[in-house]
Amino acid sequence: MSQRFDQLEERLDEYESQLDIIYRLYHIPVIVALMAFMLWVRVRNWERFLTDDGALFAGNDAWYHYRSTNYVLENYPFTMPYDVWTGFDTGTTAGQFGTLYDQLIATAILVVGLGDPSQGTIDTVFILAPAVFGVLCAIPLYFLGKRFGGRFGGIVAVALLALTPGAFLSRSVAGFTDHHVAETLFMSISLLAIIGMLTAAQRDQPIYEFITAREFEELKRPLGWAVLAGLAMTAYILVWAPGIFLVGILGFVFLVHLTMEYLKGHSPDHVAIPAAVSMAVVAVLMLLFLQTPELSATDYSLVQPLIALTVGVGVLFMAGLARQWDRRDLAARLYPVTIVGIGVVGLGIIAVALPDVFDFIVSQFIRVAGLTTSDTAATVGEAQAVTNPGQFFYSSYGFAIFTALFGFGLLAYRFVVSDRPKGEDSLILVFTVFMLLATLTQRRFDYYFVISVAVLNAYVVHWVFGFVDLEAVRRDVTNVQPYQVLVVVALLAVVAGPLLVIQAPVAATENVGPGGVQNWEGSLDWLSEETPQMGSYSTGDEPRLEPYGTYDRTDDFEYQSGEYGVLAWWDYGHWITVAGDRVPVANPFQQHATESADFLLADNETESLNILEEDSGEAEGVRYVMVDYQLGYAGTTKYNAPTAFESRHDVSSGDVGVTVINQNRQPLYGVHTQRAYESMRVRLYQFHGSAVEPARFVSRFGQYDPENGVATPPEEGSVIRSYNSSEEAREAAQQNPNAIHGGVMGQPSERVNALEHFRLVHGSEAGARSPFERATGQQTQPESWVKTFERVDGATIEGTGPANAEVETQVEMEVGSTGETFVYRQFAQTDENGNFEMTVPYSTTGYDEYGTESGYTNVSVRANGSYQFVAFGEGDLVAWTGDANVTEGQVLGEDDSAVSVELEQRAEVNPVDESENSTQGRQATYAPPA
Repeated sequence: MSQRFDQLEERLDEYESQLDIIYRLYHIPVIVALMAFMLWVRVRNWERFLTDDGALFAGNDAWYHYRSTNYVLENYPFTMPYDVWTGFDTGTTAGQFGTLYDQLIATAILVVGLGDPSQGTIDTVFILAPAVFGVLCAIPLYFLGKRFGGRFGGIVAVALLALTPGAFLSRSVAGFTDHHVAETLFMSISLLAIIGMLTAAQRDQPIYEFITAREFEELKRPLGWAVLAGLAMTAYILVWAPGIFLVGILGFVFLVHLTMEYLKGHSPDHVAIPAAVSMAVVAVLMLLFLQTPELSATDYSLVQPLIALTVGVGVLFMAGLARQWDRRDLAARLYPVTIVGIGVVGLGIIAVALPDVFDFIVSQFIRVAGLTTSDTAATVGEAQAVTNPGQFFYSSYGFAIFTALFGFGLLAYRFVVSDRPKGEDSLILVFTVFMLLATLTQRRFDYYFVISVAVLNAYVVHWVFGFVDLEAVRRDVTNVQPYQVLVVVALLAVVAGPLLVIQAPVAATENVGPGGVQNWEGSLDWLSEETPQMGSYSTGDEPRLEPYGTYDRTDDFEYQSGEYGVLAWWDYGHWITVAGDRVPVANPFQQHATESADFLLADNETESLNILEEDSGEAEGVRYVMVDYQLGYAGTTKYNAPTAFESRHDVSSGDVGVTVINQNRQPLYGVHTQRAYESMRVRLYQFHGSAVEPARFVSRFGQYDPENGVATPPEEGSVIRSYNSSEEAREAAQQNPNAIHGGVMGQPSERVNALEHFRLVHGSEAGARSPFERATGQQTQPESWVKTFERVDGATIEGTGPANAEVETQVEMEVGSTGETFVYRQFAQTDENGNFEMTVPYSTTGYDEYGTESGYTNVSVRANGSYQFVAFGEGDLVAWTGDANVTEGQVLGEDDSAVSVELEQRAEVNPVDESENSTQGRQATYAPPA
């Protein structure tokens, strides 16, 4: 009997030993499994970013990181000092691009490619990079969670990171190779290093006397952690220049913590000394990477070292003031009041003595955490404010957002009541407050807030486990009680259940792909292949600018003959640079966004040409304009964006269109105002530069707010109502405050004149129907998503016809890429002798004589015939007609001879029916519904 008992006891001892091993190591396979899941979720659709023509990337900034990474590969390990392939006609400093992030990716590419990577290797590693960075975030976050919640708390933190479908996930999927996920990684590492510094400081308690007595052994550990924290913060800032705001947050952390330390009877020296050292490390290292002596948050400027020095001096001042307080035996409660008062006075002095610096500080704080968004920032999706915080945070974290708030309360309570407040508590509390404000101000900062949510939930786990005494279970598994199991299961269900049940991260990545660039791909390929290389426009010279050449930093790069710019909305600038191999005027740095907006909204061709000449007139100036569906039609998501940037026209979104919304305030479609139809972007995109006659219908609304450009659909009857003439329609609109004359289907309320110096040269195969057509169910052929126009001198036509009459000319053009045809129309007036003159941008012959080899465009839009002219003299019943051909050389200005045409009267020719907008291309076939 005793032998059996001994065997049983041995087995129990063996089981306990095995359980002890499991307990000590269980977190490793769990973390590995969670990281494997994170990787799978992020890379499962990565092949969608590879095409037969190369790699595509999601968003805009990833494209510029691709360019920056390729530059590093060509010039390893250096980054691009100045880029002449964007921001025509000045070039630009990339600032927050061409950073440590790009160097790390380039290094990985070189390692994978064994020093000589193929293009396929470059593309593949670049596509997968954000997923790898995202998975690596689990490591520092585990240790952060462990710091506040033990190993199981660390697991919970990583689990939340793995399950959140919010900004962190969307910015760490394969193909979205922006710097955001690297920010999260290096921010987590920095926080971990700062916590190590604060812990060492409070444990070893360094004081000023250690320095004067040269007792460096006592300083070794806290100062070692201080240097490490400084290095980590520097690395973070080198990933993203505006990341200096972390140092600003630390300023508030030290303000709160040193104050609490003093009020609790502890010397601020303990934390102030290593804090100052860490700030000195940041300041010195950032000086080594200084790019400009100006104040700039997006470049490596004096801002980074100055903020670090300010915080470092500030903590030393607080420590010194505390010593004076003790020496004079002043009331401790007056210490924080004095600190705040000195800070306010200091800001006041800066405001008076250095108003520009003060304005810069205030503007940067408001931009990041001011709970308000500028009109221009509101046009950027990731920079928009959170309008429904409850829904936003719940969709990202489920119930974990509520447990995080509970954890914040618990941690704040511990911090306040503790006899020795922990530095790590003050760090996470202040960091969470700032990240909450930042996320509410700009929704993209949710990829930082995930750190706070994860860590606070880890602390909740620690608190709950302590509350139900799970430590006793660890010592002896037989001590487990049913309620303890229920509490643990309930906690996990609350924290991760909702996200797990709906498979949130899997669902969020189901449709991941390159996105909008796919609609531009064909146009960018055409731009690269069928337009002159940079430096050869009109000259045929060899290109001077090297795509990955090194150029010295300057305020204004000097472009030379044959070099030119491509104007498009700033969102598309990086695509034009990288995929189009051309130099855009505006780019996602929002450089020259105002110039782009001013041109697109110009309501006069002469004015638009002056804008191009004044803003981007160097070398050959702007030769091409690219306008897409979202800028060309009212009712799209980007249509109103230029009004937030323009500087010359004083127009609002209500001036250029009406957004028709449903009862839930969701947009249904857009209606154009006359001012919209007169703008260059609509005249180009919808009319292709042609003249257009007034509509014979009105667009009807239920309620119309012209100031804000918002309306509701009519409560009854059709959306549009037709009349016998444009005059009748105009009169009806004037009598009805809830109606606009024309406004849809490309038909204005007044005649829109033809453009003389811009011609359509390419239309993308990718297409779309207008919001109005989709909303009203019209079955029409999609038109090109992107349309590319060339600025030309135009050909002069001189002719004769009946005296004091209006002459109309038309030519049918065909878009080679789609087969779509449209009619270009222009009007001119004859004088008393019957003479008239007009300038036209489209040629009808001679296309093969001018190609890219000679420095010109291989146009994809060509005429199906000659120009046809028609006019009616006073009292004439028979039309005067004629025809003429215009050569490509005449349009380009290579042949300055004028085209001559003599109109003659011919029998049985009927006047053109002005009620039909045939000049508008495909929209000419539209008949307004009754």
